[in-house]
Amino acid sequence: MSNPALNNDAFKAHNIHHLSPSSINTYISDPPMWVARYLFNVKSPSGPGAIRGIASEFALAKKYEEGTFDYDTLQAKFVTLCVESMVDLNNKKTEKERTLLSNFGEVIDSNFDYKNLEDYQERVEVKLEDIPVPIMGYIDFRFKDKIVDLKTSTRMPSQPTEAQKRQMALYSMAYPDSSVDLFFATPKEHKKFTLKNLSSHKKQLEKVAHTIQRFLSISNDKHELASFVYPNFDSWTWGYKMKEEAKKIWRDIG
Repeated sequence: MSNPALNNDAFKAHNIHHLSPSSINTYISDPPMWVARYLFNVKSPSGPGAIRGIASEFALAKKYEEGTFDYDTLQAKFVTLCVESMVDLNNKKTEKERTLLSNFGEVIDSNFDYKNLEDYQERVEVKLEDIPVPIMGYIDFRFKDKIVDLKTSTRMPSQPTEAQKRQMALYSMAYPDSSVDLFFATPKEHKKFTLKNLSSHKKQLEKVAHTIQRFLSISNDKHELASFVYPNFDSWTWGYKMKEEAKKIWRDIG
């Protein structure tokens, strides 16, 4: 068994150039899915819900540039992203998301009232001790002394998830003097959460990054690494296309 840890860079051996809050959260919740995504490059297609969020962020950023929230821009961006992601515009779920877009827009336009935008979709990288690759993320909206991540959902959560807190912890590490907000919007209401103490979630990012490094250090062979885990294909998080590709991987391992 080869050991890339001898070269002091297990990530390079597996062609991984950075981590992200998303990859770390995936490793925590579903290690086999992490193996499929980040070692075998099996991608899960974007759904209309995720596209709705991206389109809403885009229209909001345009408002900061032009002064008004353009609902036509919101609709056009949604359609464009669906076409690019090969999402069926005639699918019932897609049609439902499209009809709700203006409601999301109204809630965001009326209540997202932060001032003095400094950057939108800003890439940030944080280096950790003894980890040769950075943790990289993209800040939705960065204002003076305030970082805001916009989340759209058909249901309003009572509290942010641990995964969302880890995401915001990365931004706090990049801008330690800024406070961080999660802004949730549904078609009917909004809610803001200011996350004041993320020290434990910063430690979680560091701990899991080292855990991933140790896992990768077991072998240079991604198939061998995959043999140590097995997917739960009953989980709803495995979409049909991703599940079919993953089945081929684990079938070949034997």
